[in-house]
Amino acid sequence: MVFPIQILNESKNFFFFSFFLYSTFLFSQENLQLELNILSSRHGTGDLNGISFSSNYIKPIKKNLSYLITIGGSTHQGKNELIYNLNGKDIDGSILYTTSGIQLGFGLDYNLIKIKKHKFNVRLIPFIRYQSTSIPDVSTILYPPITELPLPVIYFEQFRPSETIAAGLESNLIYNLTLFNTVSLNLIASFQFDTNGDTLRGLGIGLVKTFN
Repeated sequence: MVFPIQILNESKNFFFFSFFLYSTFLFSQENLQLELNILSSRHGTGDLNGISFSSNYIKPIKKNLSYLITIGGSTHQGKNELIYNLNGKDIDGSILYTTSGIQLGFGLDYNLIKIKKHKFNVRLIPFIRYQSTSIPDVSTILYPPITELPLPVIYFEQFRPSETIAAGLESNLIYNLTLFNTVSLNLIASFQFDTNGDTLRGLGIGLVKTFN
């Protein structure tokens, strides 16, 4: 239960910080939107599951075109399962690892279709991402017949840095439904890649508040 609690704590702090940051714009700006999104996402080839989240400041440029500033993050976990028996008792020695990151982006939002309360938007967002991972490049498990020890021995090798900074591009396809006069709901499909070779894809929801 440690990992879900960690995610909730990180997400709560992130959204509080985002609300404080973007609220400074609200007294001097008009016709803007404040958006909070959360997605169920996969990192890499799909073996790392977790969440992605973002807070966006959106300002119209033209009738169907807006720019946005986004602060987002993600956290994903994986496991190499290892169960062994010691003195007649099953021991869980599974290897747990986590990859998390935070990113800052500036992009464009284009409204493709608008029919009454329904909108379909596409976004392209170049970003800079900081990421930290605990995944080793090589992990080898040596079992008792080899080591003559009563339990497995795990050997790790790390060739690449565990902390990286990369540039990337995020794309979003968004369905937006107006719920109230100034509040709407997002349904989001997202995909991104960066120069570190990492990819993220996810599906999620968001809330949008419009300030006129």
